[in-house]
Amino acid sequence: MTVLVVSNIDLSTNVQVMKPATFLGSTIKETTLNINNEYRYMKTGYYVSMHAEILGNRVIPSCENIIDSSRIPLLLLRAARAGVPTLPFLVTDSVKKIATEIGYPVILFAVNPFIYDGYKLANNKSALYRAMKSLGMNYKFAVCAQPLKGELFTIKSFFGKTTNQDTETQEIAKKVYATFKIPLCNLHIQKAIDKAYLCGLQPVSKEELSEQDLQKISKEVSLISEQGEHFGV
Repeated sequence: MTVLVVSNIDLSTNVQVMKPATFLGSTIKETTLNINNEYRYMKTGYYVSMHAEILGNRVIPSCENIIDSSRIPLLLLRAARAGVPTLPFLVTDSVKKIATEIGYPVILFAVNPFIYDGYKLANNKSALYRAMKSLGMNYKFAVCAQPLKGELFTIKSFFGKTTNQDTETQEIAKKVYATFKIPLCNLHIQKAIDKAYLCGLQPVSKEELSEQDLQKISKEVSLISEQGEHFGV
């Protein structure tokens, strides 16, 4: 199977790599592997997958998976159905509801796809108001709230693989990739009472990618190009 690799990242691989701008101006009809540090809606990574789908190409990741994985409630619902441990969550614009139904401390993610400000933690009512004002654009939009029961940390996931040695965390990364096929991402994981839970998925900045990371990504791209991988729409 011939795989067209489109990447905004400089890869050290023998595989021919096309820049996003070149691909977006082309009509190449080949199975497409879209490597991008950011796939959010209306960003370059999203448009590469959309262009591939318009051309009728099978592509990783698909536009549907890009949208679902970038909206925390959809991410958590689909991940849970795939067997990924998640915590209860609440989508609301009500401070009172979060304080009553979840309590403190609480993790907050934006729901509006045009807002990206990572996540915020709130340990009391005043912190919750500030977080919701920021993530909800002055309370105009809802947020996704989850209880904070343990340690919250962020890991880089490349094709479902991570350097984190915790087996539960590795299994979460593997299942999230199997479900959403997002090649590069940050996963927000919470470890509570010796159990790991998925809390969120967000882009990896280019500044976060070390030389070792680029080598790992390049190796995975080479393997997929050589061996092929199941590509779904």
